[in-house]
Amino acid sequence: MDLGKAIREGRERLGMSQEALAERLSVSRQAVSKWEMGTSVPSPENQQALSEILTVDFQAEPASPLRRWKRLTLAAGFLCLALLAVLVWILSNARQDGWPPPVEPQVTGVYFYDEDGQEISKSDFGWYLFSPNSTVTVAVTFQDGRECSVEQVVLFLYPTGTGVAEERQQLGVRRIRDGRTFVLFRWEIPAWLYSHFEVQLECGDGQTISAFRCNVIDRDSAF
Repeated sequence: MDLGKAIREGRERLGMSQEALAERLSVSRQAVSKWEMGTSVPSPENQQALSEILTVDFQAEPASPLRRWKRLTLAAGFLCLALLAVLVWILSNARQDGWPPPVEPQVTGVYFYDEDGQEISKSDFGWYLFSPNSTVTVAVTFQDGRECSVEQVVLFLYPTGTGVAEERQQLGVRRIRDGRTFVLFRWEIPAWLYSHFEVQLECGDGQTISAFRCNVIDRDSAF
C-alpha cells in the first residue's frame, strides 16, 4: 500500500485529525498533510512512531523519488529533442555554407542592390543590368579555406573580349576584420558599361584566388 494512503487510512480509522496526529509526533499539521499527499516522506524515526500510533506495520514507499524520476525522464526527452533540433540546424547550415570548409577559400555569394535596396537579378541572357549613372551596393560573402584564410576582397572590371591584366580596372578593396565573412562595396555605374565583373580573394599566404566572374552591362547598352 502507498505510504501516504496507509497513514491517512490509519488516522481515519482511529478517528484522529491531522492536527492530533501531528501533535503526537511533535511535527506540524502541514507535515502530516504532505505525507498523506505523497509530496514528502516521514523520517525513519517518524515512520516508527507512526507504526506504533496507528498500529500499522508498513514499509515506506516514497512517492517523491518516483515523481522526480518522471520529471527527470521528461526533462531528458525534451533535451534529446532540443539536441536533435540543434543537429538538424547545424547540418542544414553546413550544407548551405559549404561545411566542412574547402581546401581553398571560396566565394559563397555575390549580390547587387540598387539605391532602393532592391536586389538586382541576372537577366534571362545571363547578364546583370544596371541603370547608367546610378550607384549600386555589392555584397560579397565568402568562406575561409582549411589551409588559408581571406585577408581582403578585391573587385575588378575587365573590358569584354579580353582578360589582359593591364586592362582591368580595380573597383574596390576591403580588408577583412573581426573574423567577418562578408564585405560591402559601393559601385558607381558609368554611363557606358559592357564588361566582365570579377571578385578576387587575397589570402594570408600571398595566394590570390579568382573566385567569381559575371557579365555586367548598363541598360542603355543592353542588346
